[in-house]
Amino acid sequence: MRNITGPPVLGDDLFGREPEQSHLWSDLEQGHHLLMLAPRRVGKTSLMLELNRSPKENWDVIFINVEGSGGAADFVAAMLSELAQHERYRRWFEALPFWRNLKQASASIKSIGPKALRIELPGAMGRDWGRAMDQLVRRLVDVPDGRRLLVIVDELPILIARLLQSEGGRPEAELLLAKLRHLRQADELRGKVQMLLGGSIGLEGVVRRASLSSLINDIAPFRLESWDRPTARKFLEQIGRHSNFTLGRDTIDQVLALLKDPVPYHVQLFFSALKDACDGDDSRISQTIIEQCFTERLSGTSGTPHLDHYAERLAFVFDQPQLDVAHSILAEACRVETGIAMEKLESALRSEPGVLRELKADGYLDEEGGRLVFRSDLLRTWWRSNQTPGPAS
Repeated sequence: MRNITGPPVLGDDLFGREPEQSHLWSDLEQGHHLLMLAPRRVGKTSLMLELNRSPKENWDVIFINVEGSGGAADFVAAMLSELAQHERYRRWFEALPFWRNLKQASASIKSIGPKALRIELPGAMGRDWGRAMDQLVRRLVDVPDGRRLLVIVDELPILIARLLQSEGGRPEAELLLAKLRHLRQADELRGKVQMLLGGSIGLEGVVRRASLSSLINDIAPFRLESWDRPTARKFLEQIGRHSNFTLGRDTIDQVLALLKDPVPYHVQLFFSALKDACDGDDSRISQTIIEQCFTERLSGTSGTPHLDHYAERLAFVFDQPQLDVAHSILAEACRVETGIAMEKLESALRSEPGVLRELKADGYLDEEGGRLVFRSDLLRTWWRSNQTPGPAS
């Protein structure tokens, strides 16, 4: 077991997610298509990749990340390229009409890696990516008897938001969502193909803003939360033993109290920062060093690379008037740990009532006793220092 900060974690390094894995497979086997709802850095991509790495018996899995995709053609190319690399489905491609165009670039699919294939395919399909998608749906009927195919798509909301924000991109976004809905609902694919969608911003909020919610209302939500306190505590105990940097009960209590919300990535960052500050010598741990790690290494300026995505992603979820309201709400709520009374934000909440719903769904805020408070005190402290002008009150 290793403390890996940054890249997704798999196998023994994916800690405390066995119940979620079991729940996911149970829902999928019952025939549900799933939309994974998760705040940033709770391990969504790691969990998706683990399903891909270790599929359930009689399941085939492909995983595609479309965060960097420029449009629907790139999405279809990503899906086709992953299937083309799979030994069970590679033979399908020679039957697709655009395949001969691709063969002009390469004599054999085996000579094209998945990354190169994702580049070549959009050109081979031309502008008719919708027709290619229809052809793929017809081929999916041939999933071997007794097997099921799980298609995992990470960061679909980013792609849809990018299309909706681009000039003339709405029809493409709407058609792509419609094609995916058709894939999910096709009678001939029942019991053969399931989809698991997710992203670092909420797909529900993106499509709701564009009045396209009807195109995803067939997907069951699957909520992935932060670790609970016992799981976070167990992680810190075990990673300490495995790293020869043991944390005592009081140390763990202080770490978790400072974080407030035990987001897995934030817990991992704290452990790494503390070990580094002590030069790997756990006898040097002190209350002062723990507090310095929090204020200087995590929530201060040096923490920006790990936390600035919380600010950046808001532009994908909100239009400009909503974004202004979101910034206003967060600026007020971050000033003190106890947040701000709802009544003091009545005007902002009345002007854009959907903003608070999205901020709560995406893990920024909670409502406690009529007050809006940051779920994570790490995020609150960083937001106050880096995103809010003027001194804290």
